[in-house]
Amino acid sequence: MPIVIASSFADPADIAAYKKAIAAGKTEAEALKVGDNGIGKWGDDTTREDVPICALPPEDWEGKWGKGDTARGKKVAVTYKGKTVIGELRDTMPRKANIKNGAGIDLNPGFAKAFGVRQPFMLKDVTWEWA
Repeated sequence: MPIVIASSFADPADIAAYKKAIAAGKTEAEALKVGDNGIGKWGDDTTREDVPICALPPEDWEGKWGKGDTARGKKVAVTYKGKTVIGELRDTMPRKANIKNGAGIDLNPGFAKAFGVRQPFMLKDVTWEWA
């Protein structure tokens, strides 16, 4: 089980930053550098509070499920401070070499609610595995 830093994504501040960048005339790619659009790699709504959703670097999910759509919705067990929550892979992160904040997994508002943490966050000593 990898021990990683978990960052929040698709939270209200993330969405607001993305929308602000788009309103300022930034391109989709530029806006995604400062925020999140709330739409996962496979078209899923990642802003949901009722469903824990995560994103992993492609090296993690491609190695297990391949480059297509097979990884979409696969169950991921995430543990923080002794509590394990089962979520779904519905988005991808950048390749590990391109991750600037050191995170190894991104967790959506559903995970934040399940773990009882406020967004935005950077949680240390998080583990994950395929469920």
